[in-house]
Amino acid sequence: MQWYYAVGDQRQGPVEQAEFERLVAAGTIRAETLVWRQGMTDWKTYAAVSGAAPGVPPVDDGTEVCAVSGKRYPRREMVSYEGKWISAEHRDAFFQRMRDGISAPVPKDGRVRQDAPEVGSLGYGGFGRRFAARLIDGVVQTLVGLLVSTVVGVAFGAAGMLSGGNIASIVLMQVIIQGFSVLFALSYEVFFVRKYDATPGKMALGLKILRPDGAKLSIGRIIGRYFATIVSAIPLGIGYIMAAFDDEARALHDRMADTRVFRTK
Repeated sequence: MQWYYAVGDQRQGPVEQAEFERLVAAGTIRAETLVWRQGMTDWKTYAAVSGAAPGVPPVDDGTEVCAVSGKRYPRREMVSYEGKWISAEHRDAFFQRMRDGISAPVPKDGRVRQDAPEVGSLGYGGFGRRFAARLIDGVVQTLVGLLVSTVVGVAFGAAGMLSGGNIASIVLMQVIIQGFSVLFALSYEVFFVRKYDATPGKMALGLKILRPDGAKLSIGRIIGRYFATIVSAIPLGIGYIMAAFDDEARALHDRMADTRVFRTK
């Protein structure tokens, strides 16, 4: 038997019966914790499911569960916000997520969804929306690439380096053009994702690239994710297509970089 349970605003699971009982014994799952398993029509408190006397307050051990990490921390080291407790180390990520309108509560109808994961009233960016955003970014980068190709071609021609079919000059010109294209694409990704959590294409489609807990990406992770998109494109873009079938709409590069693409509108 597999169980799901809610910790703060996050759905956890599935866990097997033995692990579920261990979590109960450890105090992670309490009388008021919402739980669900196959065969139940909706989420219920553990007290209601186990037959424990409802309304009996749990033993106060001076700790609370962090709404971001799902781990217990001493209450004196946490902050409380609208009934949620957040540890000091996850405070910035939590409030950044709140500013972005992103949260991760138990589904509103109480059912565990496998086909349409939710993040608050929003959700993950689906394949179609992400594909459209990628097209917009691709058009921008292609136009810049054409402009650079034209400028470099004119410069080489004016210098007489292309006369007589000079192979070395042609190869050098292509290396310069391709090198600039990669540098521009990487700079484009780092600047916009670091500053706005999204490229212009994703901003236009209401998408943000964030960590699973809603935190911003570091520059190193943005660069790593950019190069991981090359892996997603080989072969035949299968890594991108994975987003259409993943329960969190993750492409291969999202898995590699541990990122998520959220909808913000």
